[in-house]
Amino acid sequence: MAGPDENAQAGEAATTLPSAPNSAGFRQRTRPRRIIVISGAKGGVGKTVFATNLSLYLATIGRQVVMVDADAAGANAHTCLGVDRPRAAPGDGPLGPIVETPVPGLRLLRAGLDHPGARGSRTVRRARLLEGLRAMEAEYLITDIGAGTVSSLIDLTLRCDLAIYVTLPEPTAIENTYRFIRGAFARRLRLDSPTREVRLAVMKALDALGGAPAPLDLLRDLESRGDPLAAFVKQQMKTFVPRLVLNQTRVRGDLELGDHLRSAVYRRFGLEVDYLGHIDYDDTVWSCVRSLRPLLVESPGTKASKSIEKIARRILALESKGRALPLRTVPPGSHHDLLEIDRGATDEEIRRAYKRAKEVFAPDALCCYGLFDKAEIAALRVRLDEAYDVLLDSARRRPYELSVFPLDVAPARGAEDEHAQREPLPPPPDINPDTDFSGSVLRAVRESRGLDLKDVSQTTKIGLPHLRALEDDDFSALPALVYVRGFVAEVAKLLRLDPQQVSRTYVRRYRRYLEERARR
Repeated sequence: MAGPDENAQAGEAATTLPSAPNSAGFRQRTRPRRIIVISGAKGGVGKTVFATNLSLYLATIGRQVVMVDADAAGANAHTCLGVDRPRAAPGDGPLGPIVETPVPGLRLLRAGLDHPGARGSRTVRRARLLEGLRAMEAEYLITDIGAGTVSSLIDLTLRCDLAIYVTLPEPTAIENTYRFIRGAFARRLRLDSPTREVRLAVMKALDALGGAPAPLDLLRDLESRGDPLAAFVKQQMKTFVPRLVLNQTRVRGDLELGDHLRSAVYRRFGLEVDYLGHIDYDDTVWSCVRSLRPLLVESPGTKASKSIEKIARRILALESKGRALPLRTVPPGSHHDLLEIDRGATDEEIRRAYKRAKEVFAPDALCCYGLFDKAEIAALRVRLDEAYDVLLDSARRRPYELSVFPLDVAPARGAEDEHAQREPLPPPPDINPDTDFSGSVLRAVRESRGLDLKDVSQTTKIGLPHLRALEDDDFSALPALVYVRGFVAEVAKLLRLDPQQVSRTYVRRYRRYLEERARR
């Protein structure tokens, strides 16, 4: 479940390839090897279809790809690729037979985990599989490991470079998704324990709460007892990022489910979910499998094909930019945190956030199935009503915000005077109601106030890399739009600018960038 910036150390060894063209006609290059694992806790959710077509997409843009079929319940990636089933033969490598496919740059490896006569248990074979994949010459190894929650399967998702979990918009699949996340987090705590003593303490704490509790429940239990293990668990929660793909979406509610699921998991588990996107339900997928033809080859213009390509581009963006986790700028458990809004939210933004939250945490909401019981949902909805009433009442909102937010910290007077003595401050730019705020305008205002970026970062709690990206208009280095809006509003308040005007004009430019990037 980890991103490419977390558990990729062992996979960062570059694949050194000759400069001459290979048999497929591509000029081979030196790239970091990436092992991408496709998994899930429920069978029949479309893992193999997604894995094979992700492999196809990467191969068609010039990458060298090996599609690894390691499904212990029945390896059938060859069917989705439209090739014969690889047969074991003398001279096969240690991982099993590997064959070329009709798509240049794409090979298929049958790992043989579903072979009943193979030596060693599946646990041992899965451990050997990861070691073997790290030694293969390929840029991407897309590995379908099937479904389940056994520890050896979860270990593969934790130790690869990028793990993607596929699920469906139906209650059984959603419930299994949450079970998988809990099991994976508990397993990670054991694997990443720095010492034997810490590992034993982790196992004891987990066993006391049933073996695989909600991470937030575990953290609260440890903090209530003053257990120093809480710091380790809290750090692991910050870096554990399940990445999800929602398959076979049919109705509008399905399209909103991924984002709702992200909110529900954060509220119940305290974890950030990276929702990579959805794949539309498409009868063409069935017909392509029936005719033994790859989807992206046979029907590249269908809804499902376009959905897979969009997700593939997001995966490539993860590799190039790293993980861009949402930065929550409000205190956990506050009214703002509950509604997922920033401190400077307008009344209209509060109304929209409240309406969305009531949908997310509705009594019959699919995203809450297997996550909250009826009593918990009822209590949560009472809290939503309270947050809405307080934040829409100016007489109550101001005292509440003063109680939960730290006071703005002005830069030290001595430091400002010292700066003024060194050189005069530049004049402020002309600001009027029609000003279109860009990064350069924000920088000019900051410098005219005698503020350093470090001062801004310390006061707003926004990281320096994000502040530099804002001022440089480096949109490719910024996180999701909702967080950029919050960043800009906080900077505007510090600079004594109108937060609504600054965020509206800056976000408008950022939105144009996102639209242009989506059209490429």
